Amino acid sequence: MKRRNYSFMLAIFLLVFTACEEDELIIPDENRTFGIRHDRSLAEYEALVTSTNKNLPDFSSVFSFQYSLDGSNNQEFTATGTLIDDNWILTAGHNFFVSDEQDSPAPIRGITILQGNDPNTPDASYEVAELVFHPTWLVADDFFNGNDLCLVKLKTPITDITPATLFTKSNESLGDLVWFCGFGDYSKLDGQDIDLLSKKHASENRLDRKVNGITTTFSGINYEGGLLAFDFDHPLGSINTLGDEIINEEEQLLGAGNSTAEALDFEGTTVQGDSGGPLFLKDGNTWKVAGVLSGGVSDPVAEHEDGSYGDISVFARVSQHIDWIRSVVR
Repeated sequence: MKRRNYSFMLAIFLLVFTACEEDELIIPDENRTFGIRHDRSLAEYEALVTSTNKNLPDFSSVFSFQYSLDGSNNQEFTATGTLIDDNWILTAGHNFFVSDEQDSPAPIRGITILQGNDPNTPDASYEVAELVFHPTWLVADDFFNGNDLCLVKLKTPITDITPATLFTKSNESLGDLVWFCGFGDYSKLDGQDIDLLSKKHASENRLDRKVNGITTTFSGINYEGGLLAFDFDHPLGSINTLGDEIINEEEQLLGAGNSTAEALDFEGTTVQGDSGGPLFLKDGNTWKVAGVLSGGVSDPVAEHEDGSYGDISVFARVSQHIDWIRSVVR
């Protein structure tokens, strides 16, 4: 039996008690977090986007959108997108609409695209020339249809950033390592300034689900779509929503698959503001954009808090939309 130093323990207790006479005592809860592992800092996830590690994707092609839904300068919304051509950014279609009202997109005069890792001090900003939504998004706007996509045309080309390459094959494999990058709102975390926009950050995961054969139709033309998804595993292996026996209605739409309970070093999930961000998957030696963030599964575990362990992120599958993307980006 190990001997405990009770004098040392008492001293620590008195120190904590004294420090908390004026401030509330906060006890870390290993089952509660927001977007990132509870045992890592947000700064560590932000540092990944500037890492020189050649095993990581190049995150420089990931941009932030700031926009208003009424075209004003009061840009209260944030979204994420990926430069895939000098003149085009790929993002999610739902970004530019009021929730559940997909008939009046945000005016392009109220949209600004910001380049760099810190949207509070961007390297450059760009104006939008045109929004091109997936043909069936306005008539079948449930992101489980796998068509939640929008191509954003720039007024001026971006020539100092290498565009990301798209994943064109249909051989995405469950269990493959994937990386996500976005500008989601982390103001809920301790130490964050709620008056500032969150910086670019990245996280890793394992591909847990892949859905084929989702068909939507517009003007008599059928469009094939698909989905990709991953869950946010607890570091202790105690929460693995796409590997447990509890499957709600939305999880059923993701089909069958396997999910390891092992959390990765930079395991994470997606949060509000990440929408439209890229899911990078390696094709040979090249990281390519395989998915575009659409949303997440509702209530994947009992008493679930958004952004915490058990979250399930769902992506529109890029490989199923290559023909449409190429028809727009010429």
